[in-house]
Amino acid sequence: MPEENRRSVKVGAVEILLDDAVCNLRGEEIEEIAEDILQEIGERRLKQWKPKLNIYAHAADIAEWDNVLLERYYPLYMNIKTECDDCTQGPCSISQNKEGKGLCGLDLGDSYQAKISLQEACKGLATQLTVARGLFDFALSRFGADKTIDMGHSITYPTMNTSMLTGFYTKNLGDTGRALSYAESQLSELLLAAYFGNESEAEMEEKALHAGSLTFLAMELTESIKMCCFEFLNAGKHPATEYPEFPPVDIQVGMGAADTSKPVVVFIGNNFLSAWFAVEQVKRENREEEIEICGVGAVGHDIPRFYKGAKIITSGVKARKVIRAGIPDVIVVSDLCSWFDVLAEAKRVDAKVIASGYAPIKGLEDRTDDSVEDVLAAIIEEDLPGVRITKPEKAGELAVKLADKLNKSGNRKESYLMPETELKNAALQCKSCDSCFETCPSKLVISKAMAAAKTNLEPLADVYEDCVFCGKCERACPEGIRILDLTISAAAILGRIKGDKYLMRAGRGPMSELEWRDLTFGVILGGNGPGMVNIIGCGNYPGSEREVVDMTRYFLDRNYLVCVSGCVAADVAKYFDEEEQKFLFEQYIAAGVLKGLVNFGGCTAMSHVPSAIYRGALVGSAYTPKANWTQIADYLYARLPVVVLIWGAATETLYSVASGLVRSGIPVVVGPSGFKFKRYLLGDKDDRSKWWMYDGVTGEKKEVEPCPVHMLVPVDTKEEAIAMCAKLLHRPLALRDPRLASLEAENEAYKEFFGDYSDDWHLYVRSEQELHVMRRMELLKKLEEEHGWEIEGTRIKKARHRSGELMEMHEYNEKYGIQLGRYSTLVPRLISRSGDESES
Repeated sequence: MPEENRRSVKVGAVEILLDDAVCNLRGEEIEEIAEDILQEIGERRLKQWKPKLNIYAHAADIAEWDNVLLERYYPLYMNIKTECDDCTQGPCSISQNKEGKGLCGLDLGDSYQAKISLQEACKGLATQLTVARGLFDFALSRFGADKTIDMGHSITYPTMNTSMLTGFYTKNLGDTGRALSYAESQLSELLLAAYFGNESEAEMEEKALHAGSLTFLAMELTESIKMCCFEFLNAGKHPATEYPEFPPVDIQVGMGAADTSKPVVVFIGNNFLSAWFAVEQVKRENREEEIEICGVGAVGHDIPRFYKGAKIITSGVKARKVIRAGIPDVIVVSDLCSWFDVLAEAKRVDAKVIASGYAPIKGLEDRTDDSVEDVLAAIIEEDLPGVRITKPEKAGELAVKLADKLNKSGNRKESYLMPETELKNAALQCKSCDSCFETCPSKLVISKAMAAAKTNLEPLADVYEDCVFCGKCERACPEGIRILDLTISAAAILGRIKGDKYLMRAGRGPMSELEWRDLTFGVILGGNGPGMVNIIGCGNYPGSEREVVDMTRYFLDRNYLVCVSGCVAADVAKYFDEEEQKFLFEQYIAAGVLKGLVNFGGCTAMSHVPSAIYRGALVGSAYTPKANWTQIADYLYARLPVVVLIWGAATETLYSVASGLVRSGIPVVVGPSGFKFKRYLLGDKDDRSKWWMYDGVTGEKKEVEPCPVHMLVPVDTKEEAIAMCAKLLHRPLALRDPRLASLEAENEAYKEFFGDYSDDWHLYVRSEQELHVMRRMELLKKLEEEHGWEIEGTRIKKARHRSGELMEMHEYNEKYGIQLGRYSTLVPRLISRSGDESES
């Protein structure tokens, strides 16, 4: 571009050329956004660092940061596919091609596996964009483009997942539409690469990471509409003084929560709108005590955020057991995260189905244009299995009236569970062929439980506790035994379903700047606790409630801050302390502090995880979280002890979520089905060339500790998960007390679960003061005897450098690691140009 056509912006005495400062400068809107951001960054910061803004970012616009990650952490692919059939030229096979390339030129080795990784991430993104678009279009028609997105007085920076990619906060529904259209255009671009691209492995993985970031944007837009248009609970509208007990512990959860003597409406899926209108109908008629409004899956966690009378039954992937147990009179289905034949299951228990919106359920007539009364009469008089209603207001009203009618009609049985005698007779049909075992994803030995059922129902009830209710066992059984019915009935006979009733807090929405500044920041960086663990997931795994409760309690008892979101939040709730006579959510405060247990909400509330961490960067550095991805992620990655544990089903949405977290600089542990993920991002602690940072003042490249040692890593057991979470809290720029806390967290977990310390714990020691006082002498002895350090009494005299050289401690700390409190970075562009050593 000719010099005279290049536009510049003056910030104080600093002149910035927009073509240099913006990754892809196109159009007046981007120029205006860029100018606003540069003015917000300010003269001093612009003197220190050359800006590079990713406004309306494409994947390549954030390659500067993505390359840092992909050069340090190598992708490891699972479920290798050796034949590509993505285009009409295929299929192309690796084994039949000497060059290892497809006809399109794509490398059929790691590049093709990365392409599949991108496809998986795009599926997760598409799911969340579909949810966001449906909600946005409805909200726009109801409230108009000028409807304010006001996150409350406690939140100054409202939609940071969005601003990090677009450069602006959404202030109204019009802005929300702009951001949503941007994300949809990016998905089109990513899909083109995912199915027709022939790029390198790194370029494909950059796009997969981008899909993850966009997934959080879509989730965040959905959350902002929920809170600002439909009055979902939102901590931003409450003062920080209320956070310890906000919201109250008053939401019932579990299979025993629903009162089936009343009309019961169960909502299943990702769309809450029909539930919102059903609640409005119940309130209009003053029937809150007479009608049971229950939710399964994402919508189950949404309803309590606007209706305190709601009941959360279970996670979305276990919806089948809710229907088999005969709980609902009416089932309202929207888009599901785990599809099954809802209509067939409903017929088993004489329940009726309303497909809300455009949920792809076959066999239902669209009766949207008929009046509610006419549809109600048709369902009852013609005994229709259900109907499709595309308007949520009509679906909600119909659901309430239909449930009331069915409950009073006497057409439904009092119980659909098997009596004990019938159950035992059915169990005798089992021939112990173990066809069920072969097909069971959890490898439950069902035949032994069947054999024991004649005299003891406990084994069958134990199968119920570990079952994921996929139904594969029933399809495989040559005797046609209704295995799920037997397990559910056994659990009910033994009182386990009635006893499955707990209390939890509803989702509170986002963390605020005030909370981070006054409470959380000191906890995270002050070192009194190991750090922040975010547990998210879908809850579909054997023994889900027990394992996630055990892990949560472990972390809380050891001064972690624990945040939960997704269906796993209901699993966390399933604990009652007999001694204290309290549920788990009653035992711990709800604020972002030591021993805090914070529930963000359902599936889309996972977007509050990265935005909370961005607020940490904002409080700690005052960096501008607008189209400034690299600088924010660089800060978070090296400083904040935060980890995410994904526990449960390895869905496409969670795959995309994991990619987005990694891109934000947040390490992720996946289990117990994490090995089903397509790709992990693992570090090699023994490759010293990978572990370095630049001194942010001098530009000197310095060797640092190998941390976080992985960015996306699978585990099998809860013990491995706890230990890995602790290990991934190490940070190269942590201060002394946080270093002590994270090292003690790792050492305690490894010692307790595996009988010894990890083989690399010593790599994180830079002073005897970083060793816990109760373990110090033992660890000093190990440093001397096992690692060749020189110990004098209770202090370290000389340390063994990774090169093998024995050094005085002052020399060791000069050559290994970063001086405490000194500004450092992984990105050459972010080396200070002014020689300023501070970060503020």
